Amino acid sequence: VRNEDLSKLYHRMSEKVGGAEGTKLDDDFKEMERKVDVTSRAVMEIMTKTVEYLQPNPGNETSK
Repeated sequence: VRNEDLSKLYHRMSEKVGGAEGTKLDDDFKEMERKVDVTSRAVMEIMTKTVEYLQPNPGNETSK
């Protein structure tokens, strides 16, 4: 679980339990948030694949 997800969950629960009205987010902000999430996932996937590429499986014959 990512820290960002925990933070969002905490804020939503605080609003529900405390009876506070949730912060209204405009459509531009929601779209920007979605793009950041997609970019973050893509960067993490690239980092994982880069490590796999730089440290190939020694049992694989093509890596020798």
